[in-house]
Amino acid sequence: MSGNDLTGFTAFVTGGSSGMGFEMAKELLAHGATVTIGARAGSKLDNAQETLRREGYDVHAVHLDVRDEKSVDEAAKWFFDKFDHLDMLVNNAGLGYNADGMTFGEADPQFYDIPPSTFNAIVETNFTGVFLVSRAFVPVMVKQRRGRVVNVSTSTSTMERMGMIPYGPSKAAMEAMSRIQAQELKDLGVTVNVICPGGLTDTGMTDAIKTQLSELGSPMLGADILNEVILFLSSPQSDGLTGEKIVGAEFAEWLESKNISFSKGNVRG
Repeated sequence: MSGNDLTGFTAFVTGGSSGMGFEMAKELLAHGATVTIGARAGSKLDNAQETLRREGYDVHAVHLDVRDEKSVDEAAKWFFDKFDHLDMLVNNAGLGYNADGMTFGEADPQFYDIPPSTFNAIVETNFTGVFLVSRAFVPVMVKQRRGRVVNVSTSTSTMERMGMIPYGPSKAAMEAMSRIQAQELKDLGVTVNVICPGGLTDTGMTDAIKTQLSELGSPMLGADILNEVILFLSSPQSDGLTGEKIVGAEFAEWLESKNISFSKGNVRG
């Protein structure tokens, strides 16, 4: 593998049936990677796989509920029965205002208005889910002495902003866990980095509040905002890079601060 040619590179993307996960999976596929998207069973996952295959990509798909230990373990078994290695794990599955029980009106809900079942679903997806998926997939990376874990988060301001319980705190906990993972895996050949879009992003997570955001004149980032970041993290130029948080909307500035020259290059077609 050289440059942005990802032939032989395998990636597993959770929440890959839509939004940023779908776009990142497509970007990796476009550069030759072998990609599996994992998401809950249903038409969304089936349609995502069908769409990518119509575009000529040999994408794989597996049913996965990151909140369910059995589901995660079964998905990992399916993957490693099919593939002999894993180069990149992208923990992208997320839940926020799109969770059942969340509301958005003239004022953000108070924390005591949130049903406990909704609170738990968001925390279990955004925090516990990253643990369960990493627990199932990372040991193989450790055994092969190489691998890249990428955990998708949110802006730091979101973690402490009013009305963002439990979404913001769940992502803050996930980032803290990511920093510990980076330290524990640093000498074992596995890197762990956090990425986030850097603003409100046009995904299923914001569908419920798009009308209100439009009325407020709030700009939205495209779902492909992390494509260049994920391609960089899959490239040799990111070898050994760990414990970083990279913001998609500020990626050019981040590269400059690190004195790194990177371009996406040509996709296959």
